[in-house]
Amino acid sequence: MQNSKLSIPIVISIILHLILIVVLGYQAIQNIDGVNYGRETGNSIDAIMIDPSVMTDQYQRQLKTKESQQQADRKREQQLADQAKELQERQLAEQQHLKDLTKERIKLAEQLKQQEEERIAAEKVAAEKAAAEKAAAEKAAAEKAAAEKAAAEKAAAEKAAAEKAAAEKAAAEKAAAEKAAAEKAAAEKAVAEKAAAEKAAAEKAAAEKAAAERKAAEAKKAKQRAEQAKKDKAINDLLGGLTAGTPNSPSNQNGAAASRKGSSDDELAKYKALVTNAISNKFINPANVYSGKSCVLQIQIAPDGLLLNVSSGGGDSALCREAVAATKLATIPKPASGLYDEVKNMIVEFQPK
Repeated sequence: MQNSKLSIPIVISIILHLILIVVLGYQAIQNIDGVNYGRETGNSIDAIMIDPSVMTDQYQRQLKTKESQQQADRKREQQLADQAKELQERQLAEQQHLKDLTKERIKLAEQLKQQEEERIAAEKVAAEKAAAEKAAAEKAAAEKAAAEKAAAEKAAAEKAAAEKAAAEKAAAEKAAAEKAAAEKAAAEKAVAEKAAAEKAAAEKAAAEKAAAERKAAEAKKAKQRAEQAKKDKAINDLLGGLTAGTPNSPSNQNGAAASRKGSSDDELAKYKALVTNAISNKFINPANVYSGKSCVLQIQIAPDGLLLNVSSGGGDSALCREAVAATKLATIPKPASGLYDEVKNMIVEFQPK
């Protein structure tokens, strides 16, 4: 098909050259035939004398011109033929080049196709390998996860069982300890209450005895004062009230006041001792924790011994806290009517026994 496309211009070129040659030849013949050797008219014939040498020269010149024209035409035809041949050769070379390019392109396309097929095959193999590796990895991961889950569940179950056992053991130990502590506390409380009761009874008996003794002493002193007053009155009456020993004299008044003061201090000390014993009866000193410590208590009571207020006035803070609590539980003895003014706001230094 390509050869036919190239031959068409060559054929056209040859046809054009042939037409050109025919035209040129026709013109040359017309020039030769058109030389006038005479002229014929309707009326007469003119005769012309022609020199043969002139005719010969002219003919030779025309032949030379024709030959020159023919040579030029042949040369032009040769050039056209050479150009047509060169064009044909060039076209053939171009066709061969195109064929070579086509072959190379086909070869390159085949190589690219082969490379693409090889690439697709390699990718397929790689994809299959990757899929297999992924599947294997997922399977291994699943197996590992399952194993870890099982191990975790087992560990959790063991931990829960251990914690349950430990909790049950701790609960049992706590219950036993609480029971033992309760029994011990109950026993200690019973012993303490018994001891406190015995101590309270003894202190009450001692207090009652002291009160009886104090009452007897007060009665004896009152009797002695009455007798002394009677004697003083008799002496005063005898001396006409002029002696310095009269009851209204400053010296007798001071002596009587001193006697009453001594008796009041002794009674105050005894009463504070009773109050201290009453607080001790309600105070618990386990394991002698507060031994050697002291607390100053500020106590306010009613005339019948009812506790109105108690507060800490200094000392060990823990001891004071327990001593205040014990004082609130204690039964404060009723003070003597003559002693109340001195003990209604009293200060007691409490030291546990």
